[in-house]
Amino acid sequence: MRATGGIYIEISGKRLYLDPGPGALVHSRKNNIPIEYLDAILLSHVHQDHANDANTMIDAWSEGGKNIKGTLIGSISAIDGFEDIEKIVLDYHKDHVNKIITMDVNDSINIGPVHITATKTQHSDPKGIGFTIKGEKTISYIGDSCYFKGLEEHHKNSDLLIVNNIFPRERTDADNKIKYHMDTYGTLKLINKIRPKMVILQHFAPTILKIGPEKEARWLEEQTGIKVKAAKDFEIFEF
Repeated sequence: MRATGGIYIEISGKRLYLDPGPGALVHSRKNNIPIEYLDAILLSHVHQDHANDANTMIDAWSEGGKNIKGTLIGSISAIDGFEDIEKIVLDYHKDHVNKIITMDVNDSINIGPVHITATKTQHSDPKGIGFTIKGEKTISYIGDSCYFKGLEEHHKNSDLLIVNNIFPRERTDADNKIKYHMDTYGTLKLINKIRPKMVILQHFAPTILKIGPEKEARWLEEQTGIKVKAAKDFEIFEF
């Protein structure tokens, strides 16, 4: 597995941290990400590889609760829990942010000039969401999801598409037992229907790492004519 620390985004003068999984705090410090100046933390769903460091990031962000600020945005499951799914954000840390926004599909919020909308997913967390983030450009984060009919409708007119491309085209029997995750064929359908300016693949499982995510990215680029990059740990994209 590659690092699971999430994604730091600067857009229209705002600083957002998306899905702070294990290592988010440590990797942020090593890469000089200004945690103290974040405007919002976004959680797509409750699973540990996407939200494990949410509490520690809030702690660092608020300087241990001394400086309450910013907005926590997340799925119902991540912030409040859902049915038998336990929430991941502790009540103690909820008190360390200025505003908490729990989002379901099609809910939206403005962070200054940035408009954020929750998008539909199909995942083992039934309340999992993706995001569209609209500023001077539009970023779509699919979140953890398999491809399903209509997924692309939530991400129309996106300039940059970020896909958790877990599996390659050639899936193993073990891969096929893991449902509700995207493979390269699903990503191909999305690209062809959305036609973004650029696509970033990330969040790779062992099978695609053995084959080489770059190989899958090249194939997608050849098939679509759209620029596709397989992200490396700590890679910076200017778009």
